[in-house]
Amino acid sequence: MTITLGLISDTHCPDRCRVLPPAIFDALTGVDLILHAGDVGTLSVLDELAMIAPVVAVHGNDELEGAPDILPSQQVLFLAGQRLLLFHGHYPDRREERANRQIDDWTPKLARWAYLARAVGASMIVYGHTHIPWTTEVNGVWVINPGAIAAGGHLMRQNLQTVARLTLDEHTPPAITYINLADLSPFSPVVDISAGFAAAITQEPIATAELLTHCDWLWREVFPLAPGPVLDAVRRVMFRCLDGEITLIGIPDMRSEILNAPDIPHEAKARVRARFG
Repeated sequence: MTITLGLISDTHCPDRCRVLPPAIFDALTGVDLILHAGDVGTLSVLDELAMIAPVVAVHGNDELEGAPDILPSQQVLFLAGQRLLLFHGHYPDRREERANRQIDDWTPKLARWAYLARAVGASMIVYGHTHIPWTTEVNGVWVINPGAIAAGGHLMRQNLQTVARLTLDEHTPPAITYINLADLSPFSPVVDISAGFAAAITQEPIATAELLTHCDWLWREVFPLAPGPVLDAVRRVMFRCLDGEITLIGIPDMRSEILNAPDIPHEAKARVRARFG
């Protein structure tokens, strides 16, 4: 028995990507099943993907409201004689996740993902979270990441949007083809493990260095006063940059967006004026 899976992750729609890129539907045409490795966004994303093939999905660590209550954190599938673990890849505990992000060495990250697969008797794990497309074998476990559609933050750009097609046959190793959605070209991603995790990242900041130095303050002092409206303001200025209206998001852009938002309370605006003038 042979089965072809479509692999996708980190769509973040419509939070960081307004709609699914139409190229996805061409890239995954003809697959038997789609696996979404988390950070879906709105659940309607899964409805759209189901127009191509049935979908199995897990939740990630950065979902819109509702998805974590509906989607499981892990799924174990038995396909074409092989067992596969579908998991977003993050640490459920936020403190552990933050600590892990400070580690540039690939070795403990890969060892953990391989361990999670072996713990359920799986010979492969499909994960997302890192936004880095690649496949490697770790201690007899295939560790597979299809890449991402949207960036990992509102002040980042995903430079490489990818999906993958995974063909399984019980008598042969998995065969995987990566597809660059920019031109629907197949490619073979290469990650230099010795260069460290940061060297493989496929994202770049869309904010000025000056604004980035104030981000922790914004999330700590302004965001809690009106989480939804402040995030909406950040999202609006993010899309202005992604759409090419501005080259980089600077302090004046962020300041203007927050101060002009009618649903952000006076106290939050007062803090922004005091900080940025």
